[in-house]
Order: sequence, then C-alpha cells, then structure tokens
Amino acid sequence: MTSSKYKIGIDFHGVITASPAFFRDFTALAFDRDYEVFVISGGPYLVVKNFLDSWKIRYNNIFSLIDHFASRGQVKYFPNGNFKVPDELWDKAKAEYCLQNGIDIQIDDTPGYGASFSTPFCCYNPENRTCEVGGKVIDFNASPEQSLREVEEFLSRKH
Repeated sequence: MTSSKYKIGIDFHGVITASPAFFRDFTALAFDRDYEVFVISGGPYLVVKNFLDSWKIRYNNIFSLIDHFASRGQVKYFPNGNFKVPDELWDKAKAEYCLQNGIDIQIDDTPGYGASFSTPFCCYNPENRTCEVGGKVIDFNASPEQSLREVEEFLSRKH
C-alpha cells in the first residue's frame, strides 16, 4: 500500500455495469485504503446512484454528464424522448471533470474519449476484462485485490 491518497474514476455503463460484483469488492478495497472513487457516467445521476446502492458499490462522487449539460441548458430534447448534446462537449466532458477534480486514473470503455484526457486513461475492454494505460495492462480477471494493486503500481510510477 502507498501513502498517497489516490482518486480513481470509473465509468458506469460498460465498466461497472459489466461486472458489478467485482466493482463492489474493488471499490470496498479502495475505500479501505482511503482512496476516493468517482463514478463518471453519461446517464442520469439517480439511475446511477440507485444501481450503485443496490449493488453496495462504494463511491465518493457521481458525475452525470446528462445532468451536468442539462443544468447548463446544453441538451436538446426530442419529442420521442431522445436527447442530444453536441459531440464536442460530450466527448471531452469526462476528461475535463477528471482534470478539475485531480483524478489520478480513469477506467473507461470508450476509446474515443481517451484522446481528450491528460489524466491517465485506462481503456477497459469488457470482453476480456482488462484495461490498458501507458503501456501497462491491468487485469480485472484477477482478484479485486490484485487488480487494485496493479492500479497502485501504475500510479506509483506516475507520481
């Protein structure tokens, strides 16, 4: 264990939702180490919160892109219930949030977002349950303890 208090960002759809039991244990271990967990999602805050709470997945903060843009009047709603936020805003919102909040690593399954990130972006593949960041592959098939240790090892080299 390191003495740093890391901040870990985790995408909701496609990462947490792909393995909720795993991320329940992973986030519990992160909390045991006094790390902060930020769940970052395109979906509505209450939907994300209800899912996390039902699975007992621990978090410090939830950032909802749709709620963020709605509060700024930047969402166009359509009669069929669909909505649209300009791609140039949506695609960089997670990166900006991570930077503004000092998040040390973002685990996300949308490769296209990575180009906007200055925060280390671990591109998660839900099919093989690994993510790659800075040439390192983190294996989420291992135990949550081992996976968190691999995240720590990567971050300890970055600090």
